Amino acid sequence: MKLKKPKITEILFATDLSENANWAMKYAVSLADAYDARITVLHVVEKVPPNAEMLMTAFLGYENIDEFRQKGDRELVERIKERIGQFCANAADQVAAECRSIFKNVLVEPGKPAERILFHAETGAYDVVVMGSRGLGLLQNAIMGGTSNKVLHNCPIPVFIIPWKLAGPNAARA
Repeated sequence: MKLKKPKITEILFATDLSENANWAMKYAVSLADAYDARITVLHVVEKVPPNAEMLMTAFLGYENIDEFRQKGDRELVERIKERIGQFCANAADQVAAECRSIFKNVLVEPGKPAERILFHAETGAYDVVVMGSRGLGLLQNAIMGGTSNKVLHNCPIPVFIIPWKLAGPNAARA
């Protein structure tokens, strides 16, 4: 009996803009290339704790936290979209240059990541979700719940969770 290839035309790629998300993006791009699918990139902006504000300030190129706080959500969203665009272009360059046209949309919205990913998976016309796992460990996942764990166990469509890329000579096969 011949197996029927699953239909994958729309991919929801959830990113936290981490190094592992960059690694997971390569898998999303490869999957899109193999299935002639399109990718929608989703980044959820959580209410930022004060210590994370410093990281976001540096990541987004603000000179100080006061400037970061003074800028409205609109500018923040636009800057994040710009960074995601660069992130996507780099991933496409690394996997297949012709894949740049596979990026359909970039969504940046406030909320809790697992809830927003599940919302889009349930209400959008997506065939799969691709996301990285930060691998916080059992204790942190038990306390905080783990976004990838929540998505995996509650998602109505298939989920590809790309584990944290290990450092060392056996790390990269993709």
